[in-house]
Amino acid sequence: MVHENPLLSPSTLPYRLPDYARIRPEHYLPAFEWAFTEHLREIEQIATSAAPPTFENTVVALEESGRMLEDVAHAFYTVASADATAPIQQVDEQLAPLMAAHEDAVRLDARLYARVRAVHDQLDTLTLSQEDRYLVERHHREMAHAGAALDADDKARLSELNRRLSVLTTTFEKNLLADTNELAVVFEDAADLDGLSEGELSAAAEAARGRGLDGAWVVTLTLFTGHPYLSSLTNRRARERIMAASRSRGSRGGTHDNRGVLRDIVRLRAERAALLGYPSHAAYITADQTAGSPEAVEEMLRRLAVPAARNAAAEYAALQEIADRSASPHQIAAHDWAFYTEKVRAARYDLDRAALRPWFEAERVLKDGVFRAADALYGLSFRERDDLVAYHPDARVFEVFDADGSALGLFVLDLYTRDSKRGGAWMNPIVSQSAMRGTHPVVVNNLNVSKPAAGSPTLLTLDEVTTLFHEFGHAL
Repeated sequence: MVHENPLLSPSTLPYRLPDYARIRPEHYLPAFEWAFTEHLREIEQIATSAAPPTFENTVVALEESGRMLEDVAHAFYTVASADATAPIQQVDEQLAPLMAAHEDAVRLDARLYARVRAVHDQLDTLTLSQEDRYLVERHHREMAHAGAALDADDKARLSELNRRLSVLTTTFEKNLLADTNELAVVFEDAADLDGLSEGELSAAAEAARGRGLDGAWVVTLTLFTGHPYLSSLTNRRARERIMAASRSRGSRGGTHDNRGVLRDIVRLRAERAALLGYPSHAAYITADQTAGSPEAVEEMLRRLAVPAARNAAAEYAALQEIADRSASPHQIAAHDWAFYTEKVRAARYDLDRAALRPWFEAERVLKDGVFRAADALYGLSFRERDDLVAYHPDARVFEVFDADGSALGLFVLDLYTRDSKRGGAWMNPIVSQSAMRGTHPVVVNNLNVSKPAAGSPTLLTLDEVTTLFHEFGHAL
């Protein structure tokens, strides 16, 4: 089986990039099962060691364990978020409870926790580097936070809660993606899309053809709570339809309604938090974050609330003034906000963001903007690797070099929206950098830019340019 499954042996591609050209959906679950078994064997060796716990035989050994599982997980979850086809979604559903059970088998192992805690208790007497001390503290903190100190009955209940939550969150994501695709807004008349550029219209026509709707235009929902087209569509009803579709995802009844799923998630998270000694899920989550507590977050939001509300009221008044002077005066609604913001910006600053788009051709922004900035700031250079295949034809692979010419890793850019990709923009590792393992990073940036018709340039909005720079910052 190892020889037949490309995930069960180290990739021979540069930087250990997963061999996506050979990987099939049916390879993932057997690879995970194999990796689970191997990881548990490694954990058992650490937990049952007869030697007194030390930094090397416990913390370093724990850090080195699970390498195969990490590789398989990075390869799979990259695809599950960016190209969640029906076979991948099926694997994800089967995998969710298995992954939750495996993580608990490691994090809740009382023998392993006792050894990690013993090393942690010796920290003040050990001669460790700052990095090594952090490693001890992180593993101890993560196991304690996960519930390793609970008794057997509470651990059993915690594992059941984690299993159910893993299934629910996977169901939530599947429902959201399906409903997002179903709610793509169909227009029969191009006049309804007045204000869009030629490229945007061609993208909408291409999206319609992909759904078998020749002669129509389809606006897909690329963001969670809004849409880039809301700032330029002159037809108020068109803006309203797109906003309404965005806001109704997962909450309109039917098989993809997430309201019941959310109620169950909230209830089970609250029970889990109480089991772990926290008053709320928010307290449980923030305890291991920079904020430290929900109260700290609320205090920051309270400080922001008054000036934010005051500024929003001033913005609303300015927008309403423009709407009152329009040919059809009306009360500003949520779907009008972005459109009239552009009107105010043009009136006050003589700035038409639509006119900027020809200057924001995607290839130019990437190479003359993002990559040039990385060179100016850090001396980095980039070379596209057409010989390396990523998980989707739209994903491009670049090799990254330091100022001295030494190779640093791979950067993957997956720019375009598609029905199998979740909304928003994000960065995630495909291969993690590790001095211990001798691996260089392979990271991917995902965006949801509308793909133009074949032969047409990809013209970005100013917001998309900002997002591209932002996500590349995470990649750096």
